[in-house]
Amino acid sequence: MVSREQVISRLKMLGYTATVEDNNHLDYELNKTINYVMNYCNIQTIPEILNPRIIDRICADFLYYKKNSGSLEGFNYDAVIKSIKEGDTTLTYAVGQGEDTPENRFDSFVKQLERGFDKWITPHRRLRW
Repeated sequence: MVSREQVISRLKMLGYTATVEDNNHLDYELNKTINYVMNYCNIQTIPEILNPRIIDRICADFLYYKKNSGSLEGFNYDAVIKSIKEGDTTLTYAVGQGEDTPENRFDSFVKQLERGFDKWITPHRRLRW
């Protein structure tokens, strides 16, 4: 079974340090996702092989909510450097290059965490009689 500590550990790997104030929201996302999987698959216990996908889905939902509510603090939006020129010191950041703004990169990052979630849980579905 997935625990809050596993989700917090994954968030830290992704660049977000969870605080004590995040615990209630993490518990909510954890219960919501586990209930979704159990209801969708019609199972009472979740196979261990699904745990990494469930953790990523919880992290994606959590980060997306935090961003949209304006309370995402402590997440690194720093831009990567596109080019450096040493003579006369020129730095070019890879920000706002077309559609590649920090917000768009963050949204793509969250979508990557969610990608294929239903595809992974569908083989574990059981028929309802």
